[in-house]
Amino acid sequence: MRKFQRTAVAAAGILAFSGLAVGAAQAAELPYVETPGDAATDCFTKETQREMDMGAGHHVTIVHCERDPRNPGSMFVFYRN
Repeated sequence: MRKFQRTAVAAAGILAFSGLAVGAAQAAELPYVETPGDAATDCFTKETQREMDMGAGHHVTIVHCERDPRNPGSMFVFYRN
């Protein structure tokens, strides 16, 4: 039983790591902009969408946001044209 549990834990860890790697690879391909705001609360607001549209000159789709670790109060907004 313990061997099965260890195998299950190892498999879950590998699966979680591969999911993170795939997510990071997808995020690396997306263009992004650094903008003021909190990634948790300001990502999908009308103000952020308006700012992104004005910056690109056309409507863009915000995919996700991440906190800028080097600059508190700023976030990276990943988007698709």
